[in-house]
Amino acid sequence: MFVVGIIGAGSISDFHIEPYLNSGQCKIAAIADLNEKLAKEKAAKYGIEKVYTDYRDLLADKNIDAVSIVTPTFTHKNIVLEALQSGKHVLCEKPPAISAAETKECAEMAKKTGNLLMYAFVCRFRSQMKYMKAYVDAGKMGKIVSAEAIRTHLCDSTAGWFLSKAKSGGGPLKDANIHEIDSILYLMGYPKPKAVMGFTSNVNSDLPGKVQGRTSGWVSSDLNSYERDVENVASGYITFENGAYLFVKTSTVLNVVKEETYMDIAGEKAGVRMMPLDPGEELRMVELTENNYLRETKPIIQDSDMYGDQVKHFLDCCINGTECICKPQEAVQLMEIIDAIYESAETGKAIYFD
Repeated sequence: MFVVGIIGAGSISDFHIEPYLNSGQCKIAAIADLNEKLAKEKAAKYGIEKVYTDYRDLLADKNIDAVSIVTPTFTHKNIVLEALQSGKHVLCEKPPAISAAETKECAEMAKKTGNLLMYAFVCRFRSQMKYMKAYVDAGKMGKIVSAEAIRTHLCDSTAGWFLSKAKSGGGPLKDANIHEIDSILYLMGYPKPKAVMGFTSNVNSDLPGKVQGRTSGWVSSDLNSYERDVENVASGYITFENGAYLFVKTSTVLNVVKEETYMDIAGEKAGVRMMPLDPGEELRMVELTENNYLRETKPIIQDSDMYGDQVKHFLDCCINGTECICKPQEAVQLMEIIDAIYESAETGKAIYFD
């Protein structure tokens, strides 16, 4: 049977371990984490036999075919490189790495070793995204000309290493809004970027610690205290060589009246608003009919287990050689765009691509 190892025992590891165990296609042989207590607790919960405090000991196990890397962002590059070099297939959580340069280094190693490197862009596995991908690929939307990727929070209380730019690489743009940006680029076919203009702000950084009644936010297993030096707000405007554009806006701390997550995508023949976090309102579309009427539709699509489907796809690629829909080179391009937004925000100038 195909054998998997888990590197990282934090909160997100459950979203990998449970789908592996439910797949019926593999077994989990080991889990590794610097926090031995946490690793042992997770091993006991799921019946995982071996526990390591050094991921290199896990990688040295010749019986393990693949690993899921679910560790803080700043550790991704080294673990990915070493895992690929040890002959393992790799499913690595997003963001891919601290920077585009690190992501490119990992992509090149995957190509060199011939082992699979898949980044966990899990939103591609939502039923609504599968529907829209088939819709776009069938030509029903026509050429996509504009899009918006929005994820705004009023006062998110996420803490731990997520607040440290050295460990996370960035704030809501790199850690959260990356999902909406990737989803749109995926539907667009990852067109080549032409120019990027960006803006970031750290306004109201003190609010999560003093605003009453706000408890939402990702719970990190890292209880250390870090200076909050990631951005609270980010926006960007990206143009592409094919003439399309993408507007991005995200926040963890911003006085918005309505917190929302949505993607607006407009093509020559149709447009869609995707609201992945609003049950029953996930898709709203407008289509140009053959008789040149504008028809509003609301496809009702039962959502599936996107984490389960992500792991099933990874295993299918590893075991059966199926082509992976999450390609390392797309991750590189995505990170180049995000890095360009940060660079533009810092310099006050547009960033142009070759």
